[in-house]
Amino acid sequence: MTEEMVEIQNVTAGYGQTAVLDNVNLLIEKGSFTGIIGPNGGGKTTLLKLMLGLIKPWKGQVKLLGYNPRKKRHCVGYVPQASTINMQFPISIRQVVLSGRLAGMKPFWHHYRHSDLKIVDQCLSRLDILDLAERQIGQISRGQLQRVLIARALAVQPAMLLLDEPTNGLDASASSHLYELLQKLNDEMTIIMVTHDTLAISAYVKDIACINRSLYYHGEPNISQELVLELYGCPVDLIAHGVPHRVLEEHGGIE
Repeated sequence: MTEEMVEIQNVTAGYGQTAVLDNVNLLIEKGSFTGIIGPNGGGKTTLLKLMLGLIKPWKGQVKLLGYNPRKKRHCVGYVPQASTINMQFPISIRQVVLSGRLAGMKPFWHHYRHSDLKIVDQCLSRLDILDLAERQIGQISRGQLQRVLIARALAVQPAMLLLDEPTNGLDASASSHLYELLQKLNDEMTIIMVTHDTLAISAYVKDIACINRSLYYHGEPNISQELVLELYGCPVDLIAHGVPHRVLEEHGGIE
């Protein structure tokens, strides 16, 4: 019998007076590698925030492992978009990853234990960035930064990993290495990834959720022309790593 990691029931949510998600229902099973796709402003990041318990739904309910997400936030490792990181902040790579050990703690009173340091070094080693541990965050490449952010998320020792556009700004080689890493991590934890990269959808994830205010599709990663027309509002060739990668049948629309 499968166990539900995330359960979203009849959820409507937004900011101020603006609804971003409308009557969304979504079940994500434990062990899944789910890709969330859809146009900009369609509600993908809002969906992640609901799973993290950072915002509350206006209507409906969100459960993580059967509980309010706020009660299970310590079970989730979150990888934000790299563009949100202040690369000028005077902090080392090890300190960034150590901050992941503050999950559920009061940071002003928390003292790192030897076990925290050991877990952090294990995460750094696993992501092949242990040699960068004392380097300032602004002195590393974009690909290395993504590995740092994933190491920080893994320092939580999560049951689920949430990633928001993890390959944005990476070249093809760095993206492929990152996806291979995520596939290995999926053997141990549930992964949910917001992405525009259709190579990930067609070659790596186990299922997709198509979001544009409402849920248009959830299932196997087979994207039809009709689905893309409905989701994006126009016929398109989706792009993988900046290279045209047709996952649709030939059509007569604008490419």
